[in-house]
Amino acid sequence: MRRKLIFAALMLFLMMDAVAAVAAPKVNTFERPAAGSAYSLSEWGFDGWSAPWDNGMSNRTMIDTAFSHTGGKSLRVFYPKDQIGPANSGAQAPFAVTPGQEYYLSYWVRFSSDFSWGTTEFAGKLGLGLAGGGACSGGIPCTGYNGFSSRIIWRSGGQAAIYYYHMGNGGQYGDYAILKNNNGSDIYYQKGQWINIVQRLKVNTVTNGNANPDGQIQIWYNGVSAANISGLRFVRNADKVDKAYFSSFFGGATPSFAPVNNSYVWYDDIKVSTMKSDICELDVGGCVSRFYQAENYSNMKGVMTEPTPDTGGGLNVGGIDATDWIAFSNVSIPTAGTYLVEYRVASPNNGGRISLDINAGGTVLGYADVPNTGSWSSYQTITHTVQIPAGTHQFGIYAVVGGFDINWWKLTKLY
Repeated sequence: MRRKLIFAALMLFLMMDAVAAVAAPKVNTFERPAAGSAYSLSEWGFDGWSAPWDNGMSNRTMIDTAFSHTGGKSLRVFYPKDQIGPANSGAQAPFAVTPGQEYYLSYWVRFSSDFSWGTTEFAGKLGLGLAGGGACSGGIPCTGYNGFSSRIIWRSGGQAAIYYYHMGNGGQYGDYAILKNNNGSDIYYQKGQWINIVQRLKVNTVTNGNANPDGQIQIWYNGVSAANISGLRFVRNADKVDKAYFSSFFGGATPSFAPVNNSYVWYDDIKVSTMKSDICELDVGGCVSRFYQAENYSNMKGVMTEPTPDTGGGLNVGGIDATDWIAFSNVSIPTAGTYLVEYRVASPNNGGRISLDINAGGTVLGYADVPNTGSWSSYQTITHTVQIPAGTHQFGIYAVVGGFDINWWKLTKLY
């Protein structure tokens, strides 16, 4: 009997481990905390991301409303003029993920319109990368026992590249590969617009302590393949991908790599998963998105339309009291998944609340609280995430508690 219990416990452990390996991806849309506040390591932790240390998260990051890829907020990272290295530039933290043989990492970035690529030398790390074990970097040779790292970088003029440390580095520092367009030309980052980067890293297999040359790195730029590096040897031991490594700073080892002016990068919609299917940026046509002006409802109860003072003009839906609603028919959702829902709202009142439903209220998908935005003319974007099944649905926006106006709403698939 005791052996049976031990066997059952072992099987349960293995099953739990398997479930963890295919768990939902780690996602961050930066919709909290309040705009203008630093996104410190403790705030990352509140949203489910843990790291043993960081550089710059408390003093060079900010939750910002100036630009966002989805929702109303994003993470702004500051790169001070004349500064290099993670202690004085950008931000860095090795966020833990469940160890896995293979991971996908996706994020959106936006360079400030006057972003400086450097002074007389040009190189810097951008956003997040994938790493494992000791995450060898910084000129430390990778031995197969001290891990590996793979990060996106910029070079002169904003030339895009992947920079990776593995057992076969050609010199003291990591190797790099320039990202390429379909026509073979080099990719250069565009300032002032959102860019999507997806990285896949597959760790090599190991036989009797020997590293087999079957590791791989792939990069997609705005959904299009931009690099495919195979035959890599990362490890001789059991190290796996265990870090989504936020590592973004200027340098290079000398001040000649520093920016000539204060520069910024905004980050949004970070996703890390063992499953390609969780990265909808790689789907044909990208992530499903649906946008609706509130006044274009197919049916309603108790509301009115009026000219809106919000950006873009047009009409908004107002006169919303408790139990009022607007409905939108024939909304096609081609794939089930987790969606970010955005509402553009204004209210001088406290305590407003929205529910989103399908099937004429038969299925409530979720709720969002409407804040006091200051006045009827001051609009904010509020968000929540919901699970939506595939199909053609009627969506209803229902006022659990009224006292707000709504200009538009939007659905975007996260994964």
